[in-house]
Amino acid sequence: MQYRVYDKNGDLKRIIEKKQEAKLGNDEWLKGVTCFVLNENGEVLIEKRANKGLTPGQLDLCSGHLDGDETPTQAMIRELGEELGIGIEEAMNVIKLTQDGIPFEFEKSGKTLRFLITAYCLKRNSSKVIIQKEEVDSVKWIQLEKCFELIKNGKTKFPESHEKYDEVFQKVIDIRDGRKINSTLER
Repeated sequence: MQYRVYDKNGDLKRIIEKKQEAKLGNDEWLKGVTCFVLNENGEVLIEKRANKGLTPGQLDLCSGHLDGDETPTQAMIRELGEELGIGIEEAMNVIKLTQDGIPFEFEKSGKTLRFLITAYCLKRNSSKVIIQKEEVDSVKWIQLEKCFELIKNGKTKFPESHEKYDEVFQKVIDIRDGRKINSTLER
């Protein structure tokens, strides 16, 4: 498995093997995706990460790296299938919430890893998921506002108080409530 490494502006610098991820420099960024998965009751799925990988034991949305030359949307569709067992036909209904990767920094073993994250939302008519035990320990459906508070208060893997949160949260509320948002997906 290979990852593409970028500068903070999203320009490609080099390609590395997955095992080299922990050795990235301070000015090197990977690309990742995350998704607010909503059920038929307007609740959002929160994962507790398995005790391995990038953020073991932490609360998270369905998230992951871009593999190889995937686009963010392709990566999000793949992650929804891998982590939650959501079929490709349904996963293709994801709505892109951010146009550019949002810079996030995560701590792992005392090292800061930097990611340019693209956020998505998937509104479903079901709560059924099949979790991938290698990456996901457990899942819980919670009220959307509680999810927002967990994120803003640093109770998830995401950084506290990011300037893009309010804009992203409003788009998720609009999707939950059936309002249209402006979104351009690349395929």
